[in-house]
Amino acid sequence: MSKKLVIVESPTKARTIKYILGSEYTVKATLGHIRDLPERTFGVDLETFNPVYEVLPKKKKIVAYLKKLANQSDSIFLATDEDREGEAIAWHTASILGKDINELKRVAFHEITKNAVLESFRNPRRIDMNLVSAQQARRILDRIVGYTLSPLLGRNLSAGRVQSVALQLIVVREKEIQDFIPEPYWIIRILVDRNGNQFRMRLISIDGEKIDSPGIKKKEDAERHINKIRICNELTVVDVSKTMKKTGPYPPFITSLLQQEASIKLGFSSSKTMLIAQKLYEGVPLDKKIPVGLITYMRTDSPSVSKLAQNQAAKFINENFGSQYVPEKPPHYIAKSSGSQEAHEAIRPTHINYTPDHIKKYLDRDCYLLYKMIWNRFIASQMKPAQIETLKVLADAGGYIFESFKSKVVFDGFTKIWQIKMDEGELEIPDDIAVGDKLKLVDVIPEEEKTKPPSRYTEASLIRTLEKFGIGRPSTYAPTISILLRRKYVRKEKKFFVPEKLGIMVSDALSKYFQDVINVQFTAKMEEDLDKIAEGKKDSLELLKEFYSNFKPSLDRASSEIDIKIDRNANQKEQPNEKIEKSCPKCGRPLVIRTSRYGKFIGCTGFPKCRYTEKIEK
Repeated sequence: MSKKLVIVESPTKARTIKYILGSEYTVKATLGHIRDLPERTFGVDLETFNPVYEVLPKKKKIVAYLKKLANQSDSIFLATDEDREGEAIAWHTASILGKDINELKRVAFHEITKNAVLESFRNPRRIDMNLVSAQQARRILDRIVGYTLSPLLGRNLSAGRVQSVALQLIVVREKEIQDFIPEPYWIIRILVDRNGNQFRMRLISIDGEKIDSPGIKKKEDAERHINKIRICNELTVVDVSKTMKKTGPYPPFITSLLQQEASIKLGFSSSKTMLIAQKLYEGVPLDKKIPVGLITYMRTDSPSVSKLAQNQAAKFINENFGSQYVPEKPPHYIAKSSGSQEAHEAIRPTHINYTPDHIKKYLDRDCYLLYKMIWNRFIASQMKPAQIETLKVLADAGGYIFESFKSKVVFDGFTKIWQIKMDEGELEIPDDIAVGDKLKLVDVIPEEEKTKPPSRYTEASLIRTLEKFGIGRPSTYAPTISILLRRKYVRKEKKFFVPEKLGIMVSDALSKYFQDVINVQFTAKMEEDLDKIAEGKKDSLELLKEFYSNFKPSLDRASSEIDIKIDRNANQKEQPNEKIEKSCPKCGRPLVIRTSRYGKFIGCTGFPKCRYTEKIEK
């Protein structure tokens, strides 16, 4: 009998595949990457951009064992993950084993199920060198940026191509918040009555002029209009309209959406979400302790779904919810990014009948919560849209036009298992209200508001922004955020990212000297070029030369001009208060300029007995 060796990355994945393939195959794991650029030297020739790879020190025993098995095997299958990183691991493994890549069999599957795995082993392919080149180019780019910029910043500090742009987004947002000056505005609402039904309406136009968003800007204007409205005892309904709107289901999860939703609904960090998702993908022991891959591959930017999975979902929906929830045609979802280059299908359950409650007893709490969210989202994505009816009413009070509405769900559709937020409006509006009806004015309700600064980034909104601008790819979001926190460049406060002093100093230094390459547009363009390499439309050497020609002048300038090293203990240092020629109006003590986490302000030297503060006028 011929000996067949299968090499994967993870022991868990190895166990699940072993159960599927049987005793004919030996399945072993590399435990992740086994070869990389050197840890203590640069490892890239900047003339040719050829990398120098080394076996990771902790993987030497594994490599020796795999070589021994490979020499005893007649067939070798490389079953690493199907994205670029998995392709690169397969290539590195083949190189370490000393085997011709054309002689090895590359198998990849989007889900670890019996049908998918056996089908891939029946139809092996060769290693895709375009994917390998794209991943290698990314690794070299990151090494060039990290290895050359980090020493400029100071000891034990680091910079990264994507990491630095993410930090820049957080720091710029914080400065926008600090510089923001709130401005007051007024919203005018009224309470009206029709035959005992009282509901509120909002002023939307005055004498045919629509009120600019967000409301009336001047207090005197608001008071003048309020006084005029108060003397109107009655309003006339001038328009009543009913509209029926279909709200379509959300697409099944891609990596970024899964991380965002898990952050919002479950409070999981992106790193935690990916660790749990990987566990669900690689296999969880269910009945008879046999591991089962519960979800499809978790690193993907494609929302598409296989026809087989759609047919299974339609059957399940029909049997469990009713035929009225099954659409005439299966929904079709398209990736927002034209450069969708990771896995080719969305994240979904591999077995529809493994409902969350059915397998809950085999899962820990976090696995159950994430699996339930993935399962619900996928089933909902294959259901009919919800139908929402909205009744809108316009009423006139001497040239003042007020608006009100109410909405109700006529058919719940996909919202039966995936809840959405809906503004129901004023539920007391009577259904039989008609044009010409008279409404009695009960009260005028002015509301003074102030414009609000932009919100700090949460993990969900930062990932959404990175994805929007095309920065990074599914596999990079979680490690990018993790390194910002680990380096203490940012901290979390109630789910929001706040830049530390250290992070602000690093970002400012990089923005000063490397604004041409450490920015949103340049980084997004680089991702597009990496996609082209993966598609075989661009040469990796051409990309690296193009990047370095832009990067080198900035590097030379920074190396010659930069005259400070950033103190990595900056977060712990107290800044001395700056004295000003002014006394406290409360206690008479001198005032000074203080610095808090929110920026600079004027405060009393008598603190904490005297808590007088004032803003610094710009």
